[in-house]
Amino acid sequence: MKSLEQTVLPFPAVAEPEIISIPEINGKANKLDSQDRPFHEWYRFVLSFPPHLVRQYIQDFGLDEKSTLLDPFCGTGTTLVEAKLNGIHAIGLEANPFAYIASSVKTDWSIDPDILLVRAHDIAEAASKILQTQGIDDNQILQDEIKNLTLRTLNPDAAKLLLTDSISSLPLHKTLVLLDCLREFANEPFYRHAELALANALVFKIGNLRFGPEVGVGVKKQDAPVIAIWLSEVGKIANDLRRVAGKSYPECQVYNADARAVSHLQFNGIAPHSIDAVITSPPYPNEKDYTRTTRLESVILGYIKTKQDLRELKKRLVRSNTRGVYKDDDDDEWVETPAEIRQIVDSIETRRIALGKNSGFEKLYGRVTSLYFAAMARHLIELRPLLKPGARLAYVVGDQASYLRVMIRTGRLLAEIAETVGYELVRTDLFRTRFATATKEQLREEVVILRWRGEKNDMAEEKNRYTRLIESIFFTHYQEGATEVEFERSDINRAADKLKMDLPKNLGDVLYSFRYRTQLPDSIITKAPSGFEWVIRAAGRSRYKFVLVIQSAIAPSDNLVETKIPDATPGIIVKYALNDEQAVLAKLRYNRLVDIFTRLACYSLQNHLRTTVPGMGQVETDELYIGIDKRGAQYVLPIQAKGGTDRIGIVQVEQDIAMCAAKFPNLVCRPIAAQFMEENLIALFELEQTDEGIKVAAEKHYKLVHPDELTTEELEKYRTRSV
Repeated sequence: MKSLEQTVLPFPAVAEPEIISIPEINGKANKLDSQDRPFHEWYRFVLSFPPHLVRQYIQDFGLDEKSTLLDPFCGTGTTLVEAKLNGIHAIGLEANPFAYIASSVKTDWSIDPDILLVRAHDIAEAASKILQTQGIDDNQILQDEIKNLTLRTLNPDAAKLLLTDSISSLPLHKTLVLLDCLREFANEPFYRHAELALANALVFKIGNLRFGPEVGVGVKKQDAPVIAIWLSEVGKIANDLRRVAGKSYPECQVYNADARAVSHLQFNGIAPHSIDAVITSPPYPNEKDYTRTTRLESVILGYIKTKQDLRELKKRLVRSNTRGVYKDDDDDEWVETPAEIRQIVDSIETRRIALGKNSGFEKLYGRVTSLYFAAMARHLIELRPLLKPGARLAYVVGDQASYLRVMIRTGRLLAEIAETVGYELVRTDLFRTRFATATKEQLREEVVILRWRGEKNDMAEEKNRYTRLIESIFFTHYQEGATEVEFERSDINRAADKLKMDLPKNLGDVLYSFRYRTQLPDSIITKAPSGFEWVIRAAGRSRYKFVLVIQSAIAPSDNLVETKIPDATPGIIVKYALNDEQAVLAKLRYNRLVDIFTRLACYSLQNHLRTTVPGMGQVETDELYIGIDKRGAQYVLPIQAKGGTDRIGIVQVEQDIAMCAAKFPNLVCRPIAAQFMEENLIALFELEQTDEGIKVAAEKHYKLVHPDELTTEELEKYRTRSV
């Protein structure tokens, strides 16, 4: 790995004479002063990175009003606000639902501040009257024990999610009364801004939280003027909105999305190859449970109601602490773990055993370290289709020694991973340092600067390399007459050594390609008897097998009639759509083709669902729909999408069916496959598992056309069709 060029940025925490200064951006005539950004105070993570850091990299990367800036771990919107203030179009991704709401609201400056204030005072008056009828004066703060008051509480399941004493009983009662009055206006444009004001008030003034290395409980306040505090926060928002009234700022897009699975956002709001820069601060590998930072407001405002809700939230986050690790986590199965990270994992485990640390969490220290860096590799791989060639990226990360004092140089390791998946390391800037009392070392917080080179034109070479590897694996284990040939993921490494070739940068893509996209090499195909074919199936964690199955070619019929459908695909999607699975999925969604084909009311639940199925290992489903029929019966519809040259894979259908049986046992599974036949002509198949393998139960061809292309004669013909 190349040596890192070190540059020190001018932050107050590092006062050294050799500091290299990066000039501040000059505010434009219709923008706020670059030193005065109150929008960040609407709501914030205590652990968020400072706004001036974003401004410096906007300047360094030369971004302007023609640029698009992405923050894939946007938190509560620091990067997005700074981009908007500087006239730059910004996009944010955030997996935590309340942080996502916060970012969305903080970048929405369309609300009339006067209406916000008037409505807030109306709500405050209504809440005050209710409290007064209960004998409570919000402005008369109680100092003694509460007596003779019947106070509202949270649902027991929700209450268990909070740290004990994170909010006292009387302020909680007042908050719930205020929240009821606020929710009367839930459909009004100002509602989210008023709700965000309450969230900020809860965290910093109404509740009892304190913030240090981890969120905890501080001084317990018996009472607080809840309504007055909330009105004060609303007033701050209204004042900020007044300052931007009548001025022009670009819109921001914010998505509630897992940063490890973002390539599906192509054609779903983000054009491919449209991102000029990334400025972000992902989590670090440590024992900070980031969900605790927003737990109080998320629970009280109803964004998290049960333990299962919390679990689902944690599973969408990069694994960075042991409280977020689950048995079926498989990030490290999708990418190859670099040797240095494996050494760190081994060091942590060796030290744990030597120290006799045997708690459940301590046993996971090595595991979470491996999962963290694998997740970041997945993120960087997934990000590539969205980036313009030459895009610049800034990742703010910090060294850690949380796991039994074993040093994890996060920035250096992240840079090494980025280089292995096609990025160029430009330099590493020192942000600040902090002294770790446990290790007696200075821990660095750094900004890793990367550049995306763009895809290389070496697809044929890579395909040939994949073919040679899979042939070597098959014939190493194959015996004449065999119906199954088992192998391990590590056989890819052994095959590469045997063939004296470099390993592909993404090992997982070797198997993925032959399981889902392309045919196996002819040398393997010819080893199947007539009427049979080889497929690759998962056989457990990191284990696979070639299996002989009855041949089941699923391809569009040449003599099936076409049905014309008025094309409802948005123009911006049409402009950037490619002939691949993402374009198919987008056109299915915008034109309700799954509903039309199945005669169900269908709703897209999740794109690119990655999970583990017992006995099968890791699986991926292109998109998952939930459907309901006129009787009220409910269905789960896994969608497999293919471009014009890719094959519809029976293994993927089998996996989709198994996934639905494991995850949705009470729903009827109806697997669907979709494939482009030509531009705007899509073949849809409903598939079924039979004793003879996967078979086609129904097939239709839909042609997306301009509404004027549908003639009266064609509409009459459709009306009289029997099916």
